[in-house]
Amino acid sequence: MRAFLIFCLTLAALALLVPAVSSHAATSAFIGGNVISRYEVVIGPHPSPYFVAFKKFGRGLVNMGTAPIELVKQPLVEAEKGEGVAEFLSGLLVYGPVAGISWTYYRELDGIYAVGTFYLPSLKSTIDPEYIF
Repeated sequence: MRAFLIFCLTLAALALLVPAVSSHAATSAFIGGNVISRYEVVIGPHPSPYFVAFKKFGRGLVNMGTAPIELVKQPLVEAEKGEGVAEFLSGLLVYGPVAGISWTYYRELDGIYAVGTFYLPSLKSTIDPEYIF
């Protein structure tokens, strides 16, 4: 219990410290024809390699966890493409489930790939959209 209390107090102190440190930076600056965002002013123009690696790792975990949602999403997407009742039903009942299964495997394999190679420097996603939502 005592360790938890120390942890909570440390978190509260950090929460109070972060806005005070970041408030000294300008919200944006115009340097050499480019608008530099607040993130770039405070942190720098390029994120840390650890940020890149763990963003890729997190994206992989999210894609592995949300891949089954494609089974529900893709039939609805395909049904919306139809202009008539027959096209709507064929998208919902025929092509939609096939697309859902395909996208589920694709998103799951992309998540496994991202988690397995998170330590490599590439941040580009191999799937578009990057996340299901």
